[in-house]
Amino acid sequence: MSFPLHPVIALDGTAASGKSTFARALARRLAFVYVNTGAMYRGVTWYLLEKEIPVQDEAVVAQAMKEMKLETRFRPGEFTFLIDGIDPQRHLREGRVNQAVSAVSQVAEVRHLLVAEQRLLADLSPLVMEGRDIGTVVFPETPYKLFLDADVEVRAARRSHQGETDMIRQRDILDSQRRNSPLTLAPDALSLDSGQDSVDTLVEKALVHLAAKGLEIPVAS
Repeated sequence: MSFPLHPVIALDGTAASGKSTFARALARRLAFVYVNTGAMYRGVTWYLLEKEIPVQDEAVVAQAMKEMKLETRFRPGEFTFLIDGIDPQRHLREGRVNQAVSAVSQVAEVRHLLVAEQRLLADLSPLVMEGRDIGTVVFPETPYKLFLDADVEVRAARRSHQGETDMIRQRDILDSQRRNSPLTLAPDALSLDSGQDSVDTLVEKALVHLAAKGLEIPVAS
């Protein structure tokens, strides 16, 4: 695997641990582009459900992936994508997507396509990329790895407050035990606890770690 042209900060972590909020804040601080890979898996899940494709049938899902047109693009500071010309963003947190995304994420063809797209992004810009396999599978060669977690009760309360119905314990089991790219803590990642620290504190801890790993940190404005 070749090294990307730009630095990539790989942020992995558990469901509802606050990865998106933290990753956006870190990306703003560094003037990097923020990429939410979980949104890509949710977008594909929504697409499959819209097409009435049985998401438990891996062969049918794999065939659908061959027919799907995925377009990725950058807007100021952030990443977005289209599926067959449609922006799925407003559908990503639907209950049916919450319930099906873990099954879709386990399909090898889904992961192969999305991982390939994710790697291409690092040739375009410095990235803060969040997901569940960024430091272990997508960019295992990056020295800039972070892992975010919080107590399961804290994470379940966050989902409930957001009006969503994720079964956090079940998601943890599915994510950590799936056949393809399970969620694991990379041995060289800095582990952070979003249940204990504020976003600002998490960002400061991350910056200290990243600087020690050789990343040039811009002076705060």
